[in-house]
Amino acid sequence: MVVIAIETSCDETAIAVVRFDGTSVDAVTRNSLGEITILAERVWSQVAIHEQYGGVVPEIAAREHLRVLPLLLEEVLAEAGLTVKDLNGIAVTRGPGLKGALLIGFSFAKGLAAATGLPLVGVNHIEGHLLSPLIHRSSLRFPFLSLIVSGGHTELVEAVAPGEYRLICRTMDDAAGEAFDKAAALLGFRYPGGAALSRAAEQVAESRYSLPRVMLERPGLSFSGLKTAVALLVRRELGRVRRDRAVEELINDRMISELSFSIEKTIVEVLVRKTMEARAERGLEQVAVAGGVAANRVLRDELHRALGGGDTLFFADRRYCSDNAVMIGLVGAWRLAAGERLAARSSVCSRWPIEQMVRPS
Repeated sequence: MVVIAIETSCDETAIAVVRFDGTSVDAVTRNSLGEITILAERVWSQVAIHEQYGGVVPEIAAREHLRVLPLLLEEVLAEAGLTVKDLNGIAVTRGPGLKGALLIGFSFAKGLAAATGLPLVGVNHIEGHLLSPLIHRSSLRFPFLSLIVSGGHTELVEAVAPGEYRLICRTMDDAAGEAFDKAAALLGFRYPGGAALSRAAEQVAESRYSLPRVMLERPGLSFSGLKTAVALLVRRELGRVRRDRAVEELINDRMISELSFSIEKTIVEVLVRKTMEARAERGLEQVAVAGGVAANRVLRDELHRALGGGDTLFFADRRYCSDNAVMIGLVGAWRLAAGERLAARSSVCSRWPIEQMVRPS
């Protein structure tokens, strides 16, 4: 089965062509998805466009998706050496995400399906992230614990079987990636500042600053309190530095690195603690981590330290941690192979919790 996959949930326009092998409804009941071969893929980032606004502007994101989708489709088909006549199906992100951005990709996919007669399936973006460690790691087996941690979503989920997920907890407010970016903005880093904050944190091995681990001893996840604490701390420290202009440059460099170190350490400590507690509570051996923040080196190191070696911890490849169409192709191809089809009158779901997913019948 050769599938074209389309992802436009936020500010990344992505298209991939994948070949899917070795699955059936019977295989799904054995908790196996099958394997994919990536024939071609493209991701068009809009970071440079939104940087000047300090965040994603939904209307601009939607217009950019509309502009580049036909170009990317032509490119991936040419690279794969295929035409639309060689395809067996279409998979598109249906939600969750920015409604305007979703509608562009969804409408494009529906138009392509209408023009070609190809079957179409709508994919849950979070399910794509959750299953992305399977793109290149077949030894991950259901059931397992999934930590999905990105700019828009942070949640712990028990992946019982393909299409069957039990929510353990999700953030009540800011996601971890959002907390990284907002804290980075308070420190003066340009959007998106999370990666720059991590680089600054690498310059020191300790920090004089301590930040609150919100809800560390209670169920659930929350990072908005951390953002408030960072704002107050930055205001206080910058005010102190400005009172002594003679040493401002020296103190400021060290101060920013130490603040970055403390912010990153705090977020990672909460994520690792909650992951280990959920793993013990549910009695799950394997842990999979996906989403943009899964690329963070400190998070990876701390989870490896907490879980030890062996066949226990799985990360999505760094290139597939951020939004991409390959993960949409993996989920979409499996669901198409299992007989799922999108109803003609279906539309996007800007809110679509992972626990509402169902297995194809």
